[in-house]
Amino acid sequence: MLDSKTILVSDSHLPTEFHVGQPVPDRTDLEETLSQIRSWYSSCVESHDNCRSDSASYVPTRLLDIGSPLCESGVRLLETQVDIPDAHVDYVCLSHCWGKSRPDCITLKPTLVNNRQGIRWDAIPKTFQDVIEVLRRLQFRYLWIDSICIIQDDADDWTREAAAMCNVYSRAALTIAATNAPDSHHGLHSALSPDYRSHEFSMRLNDGRTELPVWCRRPIPHFVDSETHAARQNEVAPLLQRGWVLQERLLSRRVVHFANNEVAWECLHQCECQCLGGSDGDRFPNPKVALGAFLHGPRTQYRTDYPAAQWLEIVEEYTSLALTFTKDRFPALSGAAQRSRQYRDGDKYVAGLWKSEILLGLMWCSRGMLRERPKTWIAPSWSWASIDSGVWWPGKHLEVVKGFLTLVEANCVLAGLDPTGRLASASIVVRGPAATGVLIWENDDTKLDRMFSVQFSSRSMTGCLWPDYLLRASGDERLVPQFSEIVWLAVLDVLLPAGRQHKYTGLILRQSTRDPQAFERIGRLRVESTEDHSFMMEHAVERELIIL
Repeated sequence: MLDSKTILVSDSHLPTEFHVGQPVPDRTDLEETLSQIRSWYSSCVESHDNCRSDSASYVPTRLLDIGSPLCESGVRLLETQVDIPDAHVDYVCLSHCWGKSRPDCITLKPTLVNNRQGIRWDAIPKTFQDVIEVLRRLQFRYLWIDSICIIQDDADDWTREAAAMCNVYSRAALTIAATNAPDSHHGLHSALSPDYRSHEFSMRLNDGRTELPVWCRRPIPHFVDSETHAARQNEVAPLLQRGWVLQERLLSRRVVHFANNEVAWECLHQCECQCLGGSDGDRFPNPKVALGAFLHGPRTQYRTDYPAAQWLEIVEEYTSLALTFTKDRFPALSGAAQRSRQYRDGDKYVAGLWKSEILLGLMWCSRGMLRERPKTWIAPSWSWASIDSGVWWPGKHLEVVKGFLTLVEANCVLAGLDPTGRLASASIVVRGPAATGVLIWENDDTKLDRMFSVQFSSRSMTGCLWPDYLLRASGDERLVPQFSEIVWLAVLDVLLPAGRQHKYTGLILRQSTRDPQAFERIGRLRVESTEDHSFMMEHAVERELIIL
């Protein structure tokens, strides 16, 4: 007798392509889902060398014991050095959206003692309750949740624990991602939409006699589908819109996503989902497998293939996401930076960039709608973290023919103990060819804030000028007035593959408003022609500049 098959079809009544799939449970809290997670986990632990921890055992400062016999709910907060000293325990992390209201069980200075004695079940929000119940069924006893395991109103504890995120997530046995939940009260689970339920029909085989029962359904949309990522991300996976979550996802060796309609598995080896529609790596490119592997050291097969551009790709992805507090620009990526630093042979992290790759790192551009520069200083003007918008590095994969700039000195004064965290101040000293010119506004329409040209000596050039932020204040006041003196600082000569055409890129600087002896970055200029570049280099003077 022939076995029945489940196949995924397009919306067309006569599909030209069928993909083999499998039935999806009606809800993600059913035993079928738990059985699938057990299968993924055991297969990964037993078979994936890339996903095994490459260092000694680690236990976070605090953990939730979700199987405690000492309190009615079975949930209490442990100080691990006191309660389970010298013990190696497997623990699970939760990655979740906080939402607009904080849970009653959050750990503050006044609630620390009570949480250590036991947390009432009715004080635990629905998403956390669901996670605890899932982990009990999976036979995990220890859970790490940021809002409970970090003392939220203790600045020293928060700074110390935020700096430990690298170890917390990378050493966890598993991370549960509440991908479908916009807040901690929503709940972890979802039901399969009627739109994606299977329908039975009969298919007659080529012999004309045999009929095969077949079930078909529409393909379930996936958050790792590149074609729907931008359009559907907030609908399908609200968690993945959050800036803090990117490093949690990349640092974790294994992640189970409780998403819309189904659960999905990510590890350093593969990505799979319950319906099997997301297991095709070509159709569903996954940053966990690519960028996550970059952070996990020489053991992974990806390390030797990754050029300098890989860190920049992480930053590009990170800056496209949302942060509630701009001051978290560095802390929310600190764990990823620390992990990368372990494999960089003494390289120095300077305001979100790496010293060994500083020339390419300086050539970022703002992406999307221009915004005002943050009023509170977060980072130096030459760092991508100085603006409150997305960034990208055009040409990061292009061949660099020549670097014109020399880094003389890089100074970063930390605001705390974390070498990849918040900064108190920062500057670089560079030496290279610099040409003085003026900035000309090409259009008075306040909506067209990218319409500029730059005039050097008697020549005006309209190359590709990307301002870093709105060069107008509220209303029509220009922060950089017409004919403001600027400095073009040559940085790189890169080669386009098509026609082997040279593109010359540099920074646009103006005199610093804080120190008249120093400069600040306001944008990036790419000179389009070799003729224009030669003219500028003729008028450029070798200078040593301080950039704040």
